[in-house]
Amino acid sequence: MTAPVLIDTKMHGHDGLTAAHLIRGSEKTALIETGPKSYVENVFAGLEAAGVEQIDWIFVTHIHLDHAGAAGTLAQRYPEARIGVHEIGAPHLVDPSKLWSSASRIYGDAMEQLWGGVDPLPVERIEVIEDGDVFGLGGITLTAVETPGHASHHHSFLSDEGDLFAGDAIGVRLPDIGVIRPTSPPPEFDIETAVGSIERLRALEPTTLWPTHYGPHDQGARPLGVSEFCDEAIDAIHTWADWVRDARRHSTDLDDVTERVRAAASAALEDTLSPAARAKMEQTSSYRMNTMGYMRYLAKTEGVAAQE
Repeated sequence: MTAPVLIDTKMHGHDGLTAAHLIRGSEKTALIETGPKSYVENVFAGLEAAGVEQIDWIFVTHIHLDHAGAAGTLAQRYPEARIGVHEIGAPHLVDPSKLWSSASRIYGDAMEQLWGGVDPLPVERIEVIEDGDVFGLGGITLTAVETPGHASHHHSFLSDEGDLFAGDAIGVRLPDIGVIRPTSPPPEFDIETAVGSIERLRALEPTTLWPTHYGPHDQGARPLGVSEFCDEAIDAIHTWADWVRDARRHSTDLDDVTERVRAAASAALEDTLSPAARAKMEQTSSYRMNTMGYMRYLAKTEGVAAQE
């Protein structure tokens, strides 16, 4: 097997924001993550540069648009590929109307510009995958690892060479910035489950973590060890929960709570970041979306209403 090839989707016009990962065995080729349809041409270009003529598997960690939005479009270009997805997510790739409608409640009029639509997948192209399923590529295998918390339909994928493609289960860390943020969108984010998933990934003892946002754990402005990365990801989940709880003591208005969380994050973690770096981070896990997810979770678990 050759080393994994990271393909930059250049989502929203940024380098180093969202990745697709190319894994080539001696017999089959797999792509993990697709990015959104709006930037699929960058994925096509990356595959062409890598000399890829056929893809056998397209795996998505989960069906959010920045991870799976281009799955149907890539399937049209590579008609031999099967698309591996969690059973909860599979129906939404066949008929993406509910997925699109749900995202529209968050992104509003910017949907088409940001995501470019979603091409539906024929049901016969989809392979529903479960925890522990193993996929052989020839000289290398990929094992699906169920990792909910960010979303109930989330898998990570571990190669038998120790590469762990973690999707959003491990949070966001852009290599040129180095700060780890949780990824806590509504409506499914769950603190305990998310922390449990990170601990499960740590226990697998991977040699390299590959979060979709973005790149291997040991590169960038602030390289981290695997366990250190997991520790910081868990700390970030709990720290953001404390910020939201504190802000909710003053208000349950989403905009007000978001601004209080923004101020807390700026003072505690992000005061040294440039405006450009902060704007880039907002493209992956924004203050507002993260706050909305925490407020929904805390409303369910602690009984305080959240305004959305």
